[in-house]
Amino acid sequence: MAITVVSTHLYPLENAVEHHSDRFELIQDGSTVIFRRGQPFYFGIKFNKPFDKTKDIVRIVLVTGPTPTPAKGTSAALIVKDKEDLIADRWDARFSSFTGSTVTIQVQIPPYAPVSVWKMIVHTAKKGVAGVNQHQIDKAVYVLFNPWCPNDIVHMNDEEQLEEYVLNDNGKVWQGTYKEPKGYQWFFGQFEAVVLPSIMMLLDRSSIPHQDRADPVKMARSISAITNNVDDNGLVEGKWDGSFEDGTSPFAWIGSTPIFEEFYNTQLPVKYGQCWVFSGVIVTICRALGIPCRSVTNYMSAHDTNASLTIDTYIDVNGEKLNNHPGSYTNDSCWNFHVWNDVWMDRPDLAKGYGGWQSIDGTPQETSDSMYRCGPAPVEAVRRGEVNIGFDTTFVYTEVRADMCVFKESEDGFWSRVKTIPNYVGKLIVTKKIGQEVLPEIEDMEDITEIYKNPFDSPEDKLAVKKAIKMVPIAQDIYDMDDSQIEDVEFKLSDIEQITLGESFKIAMSMHNTSSEPRSVSIVLSASSILYTGTTINKLKRSDAKFVLKPNQRENVHTFVKPSEYMDKMSSHSLIRITAVANVEGTEQLWSQDDDFLVQKPQLDVKLNSELQVNKQCEATFSFTNPLSVTLTDCTFSIEGPGIHRVIKFRDVMPNEKYVTYTETFTPENDGQRTVTVSFNSKQLTDIKNTITATVLP
Repeated sequence: MAITVVSTHLYPLENAVEHHSDRFELIQDGSTVIFRRGQPFYFGIKFNKPFDKTKDIVRIVLVTGPTPTPAKGTSAALIVKDKEDLIADRWDARFSSFTGSTVTIQVQIPPYAPVSVWKMIVHTAKKGVAGVNQHQIDKAVYVLFNPWCPNDIVHMNDEEQLEEYVLNDNGKVWQGTYKEPKGYQWFFGQFEAVVLPSIMMLLDRSSIPHQDRADPVKMARSISAITNNVDDNGLVEGKWDGSFEDGTSPFAWIGSTPIFEEFYNTQLPVKYGQCWVFSGVIVTICRALGIPCRSVTNYMSAHDTNASLTIDTYIDVNGEKLNNHPGSYTNDSCWNFHVWNDVWMDRPDLAKGYGGWQSIDGTPQETSDSMYRCGPAPVEAVRRGEVNIGFDTTFVYTEVRADMCVFKESEDGFWSRVKTIPNYVGKLIVTKKIGQEVLPEIEDMEDITEIYKNPFDSPEDKLAVKKAIKMVPIAQDIYDMDDSQIEDVEFKLSDIEQITLGESFKIAMSMHNTSSEPRSVSIVLSASSILYTGTTINKLKRSDAKFVLKPNQRENVHTFVKPSEYMDKMSSHSLIRITAVANVEGTEQLWSQDDDFLVQKPQLDVKLNSELQVNKQCEATFSFTNPLSVTLTDCTFSIEGPGIHRVIKFRDVMPNEKYVTYTETFTPENDGQRTVTVSFNSKQLTDIKNTITATVLP
């Protein structure tokens, strides 16, 4: 009679150290094991009697998915052989040691195994005797990608990069403007207990077949889709209209853990996110699964709605800049910043040279193969203008390298293109520098613009633009048009560096007639509050003027915007766009320039009221002053730190109230350098943030 299995031991912690998975909370209670493909793991079996290798047969069966089959790589049956070397590139099993009725077995996971939850069953039989005993192991077996394995497509060779892009659970997402980038700490929390089960639930919703979960290219494409709720009831619902009463404001999130907890508990998409939230949770998903990943911010990011490689802007007969084409032919926009992700992998599906960083984007903007997703687009193909290579490379290329086409309305209502402004977008592309610590201001910002685009007007840039246009018929038509006009008046809009909420600011421009003849010039200066997507929320001020400039004459013009004209009309990001439009009669020269700037908000003070120590309760006090003469409603404090991930509802804040204070207690779980990030949000005033770093004693 065949021997039977009494018990099994999968050595979750010992294997986890070898598999770089020891930081996952799921393995702490012993109910789950987490392995990486492309390397072996050990497990022990205790039988009901001593094992006799001349008579007893042991087979390990591993299955995943609804209909496991060896042909699709979702099932493997391994007869355990005597001590020999394991074969590294396929499923294999060997006896490692024998002690009476206990054996230790080593199982090799191939580097192409689907990334999924697997079941393990032990079959035992006796040579020459009919019948098989089965023992199902009751632990969930997670198999992840393995960037440490040279044979895995996601292999990354640099230990520092692996520490940052796979193991670091803390980082930054960048916002602000290209002149004033702002990095906000984000706790990715990929090792939290709720994350992996939530990801598996999302993958099941995405309908990606289990055999395709072996391929990081298909997985990255699927992750881009399941991050947003469109099409597949995914993780986060996007909202941009500023009304978030039935959910959590995108500005209140400062980490992924509360999002995953809410999704896991409700099984519903979490309300609400915007691009930095989608990017933050994608980092969590990818790093949890073992795909190296980073958050990327592109300042002045094009959203090309008609795949023309250009961003089209329209100026009406009154000199007003319109948000979109009046006939809705195109609705192009230029986002102040847009946040997406780079994932690292080889691309065996493409010609050599396109491996490395690939762009994916979870923010629903345009459909790709009838679903809201984007990528993976090889960053190298984007840089070269090879928009026919990979997935959605045209869209990413346009985001970073589009030209601006300006169309003007004539007196009789016709629109014609009057100007092309080259290289209008992609002013700065950044990510967090490698390093475990989150540093103040821009000390930990890495400029990666040059991996996405060549220096403007360089031979490489000209070639890339030429290649891209050649692949896109609509772009060929646009670039065939001629920009023929005399431009002999020079204009310059003065930048606004920084203003604090409650101050006036000045819109100023200068002009210089370089011709030998007088020129009549019409000027429109305006200011609007905008969303970071570039959409106008409120028009704040408009001022127009006419001048006759003598030959070689210089002239300045300006207007002021008072606090009363903007204070109660701000967007959530406190972004203001000033615009100057100039029209020269006779030559029909048209000039237009924007400048976006952030209105500085009050500082949130964070004080720790005692020394931080592991497992010892301590208090943190947060305070700020309300600069607005209105009541703040729907108030929340969001806190991310050691042993704390919370969004707390707070009372209404009175107009101009000083020293608004809230105290929270928390208990650190780990010692060493730890950061606490706090964010205050309300319907009227959002994104009041601060991060402090403190040492937690053992």
